[in-house]
Amino acid sequence: MSTLFSQKSVDTSSRVTGSILIVISLLIVIGVNILNAKYNAVINRTLVFLLILLTVKCIHNKYIRNILAIVLLIPVAADVTLQLYAWNNFNSAFSYGFALSVLNTTSGEASSMLGLYWRDCLIFVALSALFIYTANTGAWPVAPRFRRWPGIVLGLTVFAFFAQAWQHQLRKSNVESLTQRVVQATPVSTAKVFMQAVEDISVVANIGNNIPDYKITLSDTGIDNYVLIIGESERTANMGIYGYQRDTTPELVKQQSQLLLFRNAVTPAPVTIMAVPLAITADTVKARDPRKYGDNVINIANKAGYDTSWFSRQGKGGAHNNVITGIAMNARQHEWVDGGYDEDLLPLLNDALKKPGKKIIVLHLYGSHEPACRRFPASESVLKGGSEADDCYDNSVRYTDKVMGKIFAALDNSRSSVMYFSDHGLVRDPQRSVVYSHGGVNPPREALHIPMFIWYSHQVDSKNKFTGDYTTPWSADDVNTLAELWLGIHRQGEPVNSVQSWLSGYNKNVSVLDTTGKLYDWGNIR
Repeated sequence: MSTLFSQKSVDTSSRVTGSILIVISLLIVIGVNILNAKYNAVINRTLVFLLILLTVKCIHNKYIRNILAIVLLIPVAADVTLQLYAWNNFNSAFSYGFALSVLNTTSGEASSMLGLYWRDCLIFVALSALFIYTANTGAWPVAPRFRRWPGIVLGLTVFAFFAQAWQHQLRKSNVESLTQRVVQATPVSTAKVFMQAVEDISVVANIGNNIPDYKITLSDTGIDNYVLIIGESERTANMGIYGYQRDTTPELVKQQSQLLLFRNAVTPAPVTIMAVPLAITADTVKARDPRKYGDNVINIANKAGYDTSWFSRQGKGGAHNNVITGIAMNARQHEWVDGGYDEDLLPLLNDALKKPGKKIIVLHLYGSHEPACRRFPASESVLKGGSEADDCYDNSVRYTDKVMGKIFAALDNSRSSVMYFSDHGLVRDPQRSVVYSHGGVNPPREALHIPMFIWYSHQVDSKNKFTGDYTTPWSADDVNTLAELWLGIHRQGEPVNSVQSWLSGYNKNVSVLDTTGKLYDWGNIR
């Protein structure tokens, strides 16, 4: 009897210890994730972690239980450690940049870093031991027939996350990875940035390794300096040169006699990562093929012997930037400017212009990307009297126009030309919390109608200029073709056109894609 009582006492004590360890483990996961994640992500990650612990604890076979504990719980310990590392040393979340640094670290650098951050290594070992010990401590008081339920609930939970992510892909956007969306909701969320970094490295490598063997001829355009400016989130509806009542484009209006102004240019897609690659590569709206990303404006300009530069205020990595970065990395000079404003690209432009010979310089602006109030200095808050959202957006457009004016001034005494197009427009809805926002599924015309123009300096001979209003509906899906003619590059076997002759014969059924990949005819868009 005393032996039986003693055994029950031991079992009770073991269960209490096991429960306490579970609570401690959960509190660690909650405490670390709450530092940077939203409450719903913290709940999801904690739930999955609890279900993993219970699933492992319910496995009777000790050998299998410990294998699963190692496979499932050590990654959680690594996730917690990485989050703590970023928070303790940099007061930030574990981000894409950290993951890229880890993946690009040499063995020698890794050894040095491990020696420097030995405390984080000890935390990882301690957490791994704690989680595995928790999974093995305290018999779980569940009848054998119910021990499979934690595993079933875990499987159903992960399946629900996949279903939710898949629904988002179908209804809203398929730009981001389905798997990454799911991983973000689990206690190994830092794996998401590693997955993105690996994907980005692959995308950049593929674009660099798949450059076509161009067969080209060149014609004299009378131009030495070509500046291709990719705008961001600029609406024709808010530009004075397109008829807006506010004076948002005084510099463009001054230069109107030197412009070929596209009145009906249409973006191929309502978000940057879709629109820009479609514009400047051989990939097309109606025949999507990522293998064509290597056939782009930069690579063909390199082949033609032009000096190529790409200077950007946009992000460098991530699902919303990787293809664009892959294209930019093929430019002979490339640089990303963090912080500041779009005019901080101008010193880079001026330095590039000093080089002799023909050159193309790409400037990728931050433009009017929401929140528009952050896209210009306080001193440039010129337009006032409207709603806060309208004032911010219109001032961002006016600031882009001011930057454009400085570029024109820098180029006007040389044989130079500028091609500008905005990647996409925005939807304006005063009833929404974010009044100016990106289009998504079934986007309206205002999110797709974009500003586009070619500017010529006074030093370019009139015979090489094509100016005035161009009113034909035109797709920015064809920027790459137009840019080649603008540069005087002609592919062997194709008709030798000028910008004017090609545009004069342009007659295309313009189509656009939404963020789920669905195709729309421009004529039928609301």
